[in-house]
Amino acid sequence: MKDHITIVGNVGADPEYRRLPDGTPVVSLRVASTDRRYDVKAGAWVDGLTSWYRVSVFRTLGEHVAASVRRGQRIVVHGTLAIKRWEAGDKSGTDAEIDAVALGHDLAFGTSVFTRDEKPRGQADTGESATEWAAPGAESGADADSADERTWQAEPAATPF
Repeated sequence: MKDHITIVGNVGADPEYRRLPDGTPVVSLRVASTDRRYDVKAGAWVDGLTSWYRVSVFRTLGEHVAASVRRGQRIVVHGTLAIKRWEAGDKSGTDAEIDAVALGHDLAFGTSVFTRDEKPRGQADTGESATEWAAPGAESGADADSADERTWQAEPAATPF
């Protein structure tokens, strides 16, 4: 049985992109997740302990993460959790590792613009068109495609706490 986990946290360093020997793209990053709680006596939000996670993201999702996510950005990660022990000389420790199946920016802390893949995942090479997707209130048709910015932008927003 695999343990599934969802975390929200800040990216510790720019994601590292590489390819496995079989050519599979993989992106690695570290995410710091800090528990916050409201202290009634102090009348303020206080930080709890920070947990660090190693996150691995494979294939198309990994390529999208490499193109979209940067150090310091707040993200949401969902995947399977594995706790791994390590040893290096006279030092040893434990790492919490997540194989991500979903990852994106935390929109409570900023805004973004979504850019759709030119060829959506699962679309057959038979020339059939993919399902038309549009933002609520957006017009469909040629005008909607020309208005598509084809970029991903994340901007800081006011902290909700």
